Amino acid sequence: MALVSCPDCGKQVSTEAPACPGCGRPIKASPFAQPSRSIGSVAASGASAAQVQPSVVIVKAAKSRGFFIILGLFLGCLGMHNFYAGYYGRGAAQLIITVVLGWVIVGFVITGVWALVEICTVKADAQGNPMS
Repeated sequence: MALVSCPDCGKQVSTEAPACPGCGRPIKASPFAQPSRSIGSVAASGASAAQVQPSVVIVKAAKSRGFFIILGLFLGCLGMHNFYAGYYGRGAAQLIITVVLGWVIVGFVITGVWALVEICTVKADAQGNPMS
């Protein structure tokens, strides 16, 4: 089990770890995983502090489960709660079913039951992040 430096935060991480515990970046499948070096060996190899590239941190806001439920209750037949959570295919299917079959009430019944089931069962968005 070797240690590698995380390219984002610089922490020492085991090669067996799936992600860096400091920043969450995937380590196991990372093409940047390199054996760690001590500071003396970095200086000896000619690398200077000016050559170090700063890393970019992307912060994503968590989706609200409460807002997902409210959208599902009021606009569930149109699939708006699925568009909010990132399930674009499901949302489009609900919207199409409602538009095509809604005038005979069958579309509203189908998508209404579908939306109620999703309100009760969906706990994460399309990327797998849990809704808060």
